[in-house]
Amino acid sequence: MVKGAGCLSILFLIVSMMPLQGNENDLFPASVRGWVLAPEAEIFIRENLYEYIDGAAELYISYGFEKLFTRLYLQAGHPEITVDLFDMGGPGNAFGIFAHSQEDPAKEIGQDSEYLDGLLRFWQGRYYVSLLCSPETPESRLALMALGRRLAENMPPAAVWPRALALLPPTGLLAASIRFFHHHAWQNTYVFLSSENILDIGPDHEAILAKYDQGEQRPVVMLVLYADIAAAERAFASLCSKFHLPAKEGEAVESADKKYFAAALEKKVVAAVWHGGGAEQALRLLAVLREKIAAFEK
Repeated sequence: MVKGAGCLSILFLIVSMMPLQGNENDLFPASVRGWVLAPEAEIFIRENLYEYIDGAAELYISYGFEKLFTRLYLQAGHPEITVDLFDMGGPGNAFGIFAHSQEDPAKEIGQDSEYLDGLLRFWQGRYYVSLLCSPETPESRLALMALGRRLAENMPPAAVWPRALALLPPTGLLAASIRFFHHHAWQNTYVFLSSENILDIGPDHEAILAKYDQGEQRPVVMLVLYADIAAAERAFASLCSKFHLPAKEGEAVESADKKYFAAALEKKVVAAVWHGGGAEQALRLLAVLREKIAAFEK
């Protein structure tokens, strides 16, 4: 055991000190607005990611994290800029980790971006990028935005968005509320579903949570797109059992949080609605979801 642990430590050291792959190295500009790229680089993989972001590593791993490339930009008399470039393995995972904490996304940099108090986040293709400068200054803000644009320009072209997003009806959709994931740990983001993976959410399935603006109500919808109808049928049966929903269509039940719950199986998609405005409103929103799903083509 001791010998094995020593080997792992050596492996982590080698990985963290090795030069960047050619493609990733080319993404980082040599300088931006007086900030110069430091020569040192760090690389982290799944096994040692916790050494860099202890307490949050599992979040990234649940979204398919592969590697993290960390670089510093320096300028005398100014705070340093830290760039964390996450290779998430694919665009769906990159969008998912960005959306996990989005509050007011914009399209200014990459495929989506967000800036707040010296922190710029964006995603493009398989990459999720975080740029941090603290304390924020007027000069550092300009540098962060310029650096973000340069990084995005150097990355591969924008990728196709996750296909399941097309299932969300646009009317009333609160875009900042969208959560996209492949791990059941995030199924309880807005409403408590279960501590267990009752919907069998996994790498081959696309799960979405979102909220809608309906006047005084902010109903929650959940969609899970499965690879085959058998998996979807099993998940739907499990969901109905959990919430004591009758098997026949056209009914909604009141859940423990006083919201009305309705669900349906349409094609390979399980759709669910939690609505505080009553059973009729829950069923009406569910019907809109089903129409959207029925018209959806892979």
